Amino acid sequence: MHRTADLGSHSSLLFRSGLLHMALGRYDYERRYRRRFWAGFAKFGLFAAVLLGVGLFAYQMGIEQLKGRDVTLREEISTLSRQKAELELLASQMQHAARTAEARATDLEARLQREVPSGDLARLAGLVSERLKGGMDPNRLAFVIAQVQAVRNCQPAETKRFALATPLLKSGNRSTSFNNGAVTVSGEGQSSRNAQGNAESWYDPAQPVTIKISGMGGKETVAKGVLPLHQTVVIDSTEYRFTFAPGARSFVDVTADRCPFP
Repeated sequence: MHRTADLGSHSSLLFRSGLLHMALGRYDYERRYRRRFWAGFAKFGLFAAVLLGVGLFAYQMGIEQLKGRDVTLREEISTLSRQKAELELLASQMQHAARTAEARATDLEARLQREVPSGDLARLAGLVSERLKGGMDPNRLAFVIAQVQAVRNCQPAETKRFALATPLLKSGNRSTSFNNGAVTVSGEGQSSRNAQGNAESWYDPAQPVTIKISGMGGKETVAKGVLPLHQTVVIDSTEYRFTFAPGARSFVDVTADRCPFP
């Protein structure tokens, strides 16, 4: 009976020891599980913290870059605005200068038209300048101009003709005179040619001719060109105005107006 009791007590002890071992094994498993859980949580937290730090750093860097970019853009805008203002000022100054130059050009053109002679006045001014450069007394020139009258007291026009000399025919009477021989007119032309190209004795009116107007004092004036020709000369206080035109074969018709000068 005592042996049975001992066996029961030993069995109970073994049971309790097994329960204790089971309880301790379960406790170790839970402790290891909690330890792994908190270790994983700590790693996750550390990773999250690192990730958050990197994100915050990148964000801050982005903010700084944006601030730098904003400052750069503001500086560029300020520079462009200043350049724009300078260009607008320069454009305004150039427009003002252009208007001033245009007004000055208009004024100079009007002044030029007022002061610089043109047409007949320019031709007369040129003649006066030539005479003065040639040594003519200005007072004498002014006197002559002052004596010229608008109404001329001229003799009736007189028309004559003369044979024009050619390289093949120079002999004979080849001149004519006006005012009782005070003025003599002569000339020479180029020979006309027939259908075969041979030279004739008469002149060719389509070719240039040479006309000589001579006074009794030896003064001679020469006119050259294709007929008709016009020439004015003054001889012994008389003004002669000649017109030379083709006449009959070999001849030149000459008309002379004779007026007192001046």
